[in-house]
Amino acid sequence: MTFQNDEVQLLQQEITKLKAENARLKSELNEEQNRVSELQRGNSAAEATDVPISFSEYEEALRRLVQRTAMIVQAEKCVILVRDRETGDLFARSPAWGMTEDQVFSYRIPVSTGFSGECFRTGKAQTLENAIHDRRGAEENLQAYGVKNGVSVPLLIEKHDENSRVVDRTIIGVLHCFNKRYGSEFVDEDVRLLERLARNAAAVIANAQAYQEVMEEKQKLVQTLESLTAGLILINQRGQVAQINAQARAIFHIASTASVVDRKYKDVIKHDQGLQIIDRCIKECSGEAPEVHHDEETLPRLPDEITVNDDEGDEFIYQVHAAGVRDGSDTLIGTVFIFNDITDIRNVEKMKTEFVSIVSHELRTPLTPMKGFVRTLLDDENEEWYDRESRREFYSIIETNVDRLSRLINDLLNVSRIERGAGIEMNWQDVEVRKAAESVVDIQKGRTDRHSLVIDFEPSEFVAESDPDIIQNILQNFVSNAIKYSEGGEVRVIGRMQEPSEEFPDGAVLLGVKDQGIGLTPAEIKKIGEKFFRSDNKKARSAGGTGIGLFLVKSLIAAHHGTMWVDSEVGKGSTFWFKFPVKQPPAEPAK
Repeated sequence: MTFQNDEVQLLQQEITKLKAENARLKSELNEEQNRVSELQRGNSAAEATDVPISFSEYEEALRRLVQRTAMIVQAEKCVILVRDRETGDLFARSPAWGMTEDQVFSYRIPVSTGFSGECFRTGKAQTLENAIHDRRGAEENLQAYGVKNGVSVPLLIEKHDENSRVVDRTIIGVLHCFNKRYGSEFVDEDVRLLERLARNAAAVIANAQAYQEVMEEKQKLVQTLESLTAGLILINQRGQVAQINAQARAIFHIASTASVVDRKYKDVIKHDQGLQIIDRCIKECSGEAPEVHHDEETLPRLPDEITVNDDEGDEFIYQVHAAGVRDGSDTLIGTVFIFNDITDIRNVEKMKTEFVSIVSHELRTPLTPMKGFVRTLLDDENEEWYDRESRREFYSIIETNVDRLSRLINDLLNVSRIERGAGIEMNWQDVEVRKAAESVVDIQKGRTDRHSLVIDFEPSEFVAESDPDIIQNILQNFVSNAIKYSEGGEVRVIGRMQEPSEEFPDGAVLLGVKDQGIGLTPAEIKKIGEKFFRSDNKKARSAGGTGIGLFLVKSLIAAHHGTMWVDSEVGKGSTFWFKFPVKQPPAEPAK
């Protein structure tokens, strides 16, 4: 009888302990639920005040939740698996309890297999009594993670209507607890506790995923804005810079390391013309624009433009576009400005205008003496006024100007061919390069008495594959320019044969024309070979020219599979170089 009383007392003590443990676990569960509720309320408040909760706060809430969950159900391990949006697999995410980072990283399975997959597919809690002998545990290779037994519940997200009725359920993952402590097994009470905890975990995970998606989209947007070739500045309603990309920083000389966001745009942008346009556009977008007079309304408004000089003094022109930015309730939240680089467009327009004027002049120049001497010869009907020698001189002048006119027309036709992509027809031959240079020098000597023309070749003679007419055309242009843009002195035609290299396996020909002329600035050197480009130097302008000669030469050198460059110093002269292979590469088969 005493033995039975002792058993009863022990049983009552055990029941008392279990009740105390249950009360403690319920208290911890309520505490955790309160923590999650506070987090969710904080999230709602953050949304209302535009102060977002950081991702690390969500992670910390999950860490506490996972740890408390393991303690409540007395599990050695607790881990959350969520579904991958791209692959559809279930993968473990940090933080986890009782598992290493490597184990968490490697824990990934398809939803069609295993213990986790069954819980996710069915949407019902699952228990695992023996991970080794249970097929589901073997499919998931749970033994590799030291799992003996476990319980899993789905992570459900529920949407409710205005009457608090559930209108949609979405399973985003599963919550696992493995290895009941003290060698025990998980029971129905553990399942019920986990299901209640899983609702809170699902809410936190959903918020964390939503936050992460928003941050990823924001990052993509920032990267997109940074990659724009146009400058972009967003100014909020408080007159502060809300967003600025790298190109806009470059336009207004703002260092990439300078912190300008949330600063007043007037303190950031140091460009008077730009500030005037920004001020006016902000007023227009906010409805504060000044009243427009009736006669002004009929005139089309031209786009705003600003001119900016870079660190090297080069001028750039940007077209400014502005638009108001509104939120979902159509409230104006700022003004965005786009700065498009239209420098090339404006330069081309300017050069075309100049080109028309120059070509008109260049055409008129040979036509004037031609017309004059033809008129002179026609007036002398009986050939009494001028002797034979004078007439030959007149004919020679007419021929020279006809040749000049013919060269100009051919240049224009070649420019047209190049722009159409028709290319230049090459008549490849083995050309004695020195003889080509001598022919050019002989022609140019007759056109100047202020320059000494010198041929400097080493070796004295060599042969290269070229078009004899085109190689002379290139040298003719270089020597003619050297004479035109120098008041006198030496013009040296340089020729060198270079050894084979990786770029030119059969060797290369290096040719150059050196003068003692006005020279070029570094900015002008960068533009050499551009269509219609002419130096701003007064002496160069007075020498005339259409600005298409070097453009054609550059194309002719490219047709030789060669390169062109310039060495120059203002006031000391220039050397125009070009290099091309001794043997031209085989022509590519027509496609």
